[in-house]
Amino acid sequence: MSTAYVLSIFTIVIIGMILLITKLKLHAAISILIASIGLGIGLGTPWEELEGTINSGFAGTIKSIAIVIVLGCILGKVLEETGAAYQITNYALKLFGEKRVIWAIGFSSLILGIPIWADTVVILLIPIVSLLAAKTGKSMMAYGTALYLGALVTASLVPPTPGPIAAAGLLGVSLADAIIWGLIVAIPSVFMAVLYCNTLDEKVLPKEEYLTQTYFLNKKLPSLASSISPIILPLVLIILNNIVNALLPGTKVANLFAFIGSPLAALLTGCIFSLALTGEEWKSKKVLNDWVEDSLRSAAMPIVVTGMGGVLATFIKNSGVAEEIAELVVSFNIPGIIIPILIAALIHVITGSNALGVMTAAALVQPMLDSLNISPLAAFLCCATGALMFKHTNSSGFWVTVTMSNMDARQGLKSVGIASTIAGFTGAIITIILYAAGII
Repeated sequence: MSTAYVLSIFTIVIIGMILLITKLKLHAAISILIASIGLGIGLGTPWEELEGTINSGFAGTIKSIAIVIVLGCILGKVLEETGAAYQITNYALKLFGEKRVIWAIGFSSLILGIPIWADTVVILLIPIVSLLAAKTGKSMMAYGTALYLGALVTASLVPPTPGPIAAAGLLGVSLADAIIWGLIVAIPSVFMAVLYCNTLDEKVLPKEEYLTQTYFLNKKLPSLASSISPIILPLVLIILNNIVNALLPGTKVANLFAFIGSPLAALLTGCIFSLALTGEEWKSKKVLNDWVEDSLRSAAMPIVVTGMGGVLATFIKNSGVAEEIAELVVSFNIPGIIIPILIAALIHVITGSNALGVMTAAALVQPMLDSLNISPLAAFLCCATGALMFKHTNSSGFWVTVTMSNMDARQGLKSVGIASTIAGFTGAIITIILYAAGII
């Protein structure tokens, strides 16, 4: 097959996949599956091998991330339901002071975005942010956007939210590296986004309905230590595993940490610790069964989409498309580090989902890593930052933030659209600098 034919089939398949998702509103999982089968057939995969390739690609991808995603969703659910998210926000407000409320909002949102979906962070905290806007006389354009952007950035860059877990799994990046470097890139990205939010002074008042919501405000909240420990503990265990195995390789201590510092055991430990937040309710059916069932529903979509992304990556790897694209990149003198950023940004802008952007871009880029001459870690950060670019009207998170912050579409594009682009661009530039310096 000629290079032109291979690239044409690949382009047609990817465009078709995006149209299925955006125009026909077909679920991403089925759209990626159809695209994978189409690519396999178009590039000559024998009919009798299609099913086996699909199954092996799916199973090989989700085997190391499915349980981790489930545990991450359970942890997020407990933090939502117990008021721990409110407590972390309250502490951030005390830490930063009344004159720097917007930074407290961005900081607390950044932390909460690690285990909780960004949309959910907005829904959880919009009452307290609305009260703060009313008290300080600031615009909800600024406060509402800062609330969303902090969580959006870490939900795209830092496990255990499903998007970065899936991307790390697809690219073969350890979760310890994904967490450490994700945070290194996320913090300045959020800083620049909140800095922009601080300039938004167009008068937008909070919705009255949120000013009267006092459920968590009148409820006895858990302590700060118990609120934040289920988030911090798994991250510490995962990082300690890397440190201990680097300093004491092959020892009994290192072998022990290889398990207790594994993503599965670390997140399970965080989930067990989070039961302390529920008080006497921890033995109830609501906590031990109903919350887990809700979490399983939340985890199903990213697990299946990630598995389908693995199927697509397998067909790309088997077909030689990666090499053809890499040769094209070289012929046009495009730096390899730019390609994952562009792919993730394109998918995100078209589909509106940063999780889908980072996962699908990771699946597409993984077979190209050697040809593009970039490391899996660099590709991970590129996919995650590219998938932040220009959040707009086809995104559920955009509308959750805009409507709950009492903005119209124009104000939303000016606030959320530009702030997300600033965050993504900042993260991408930092990633490129780290790559150029030979650090990642």
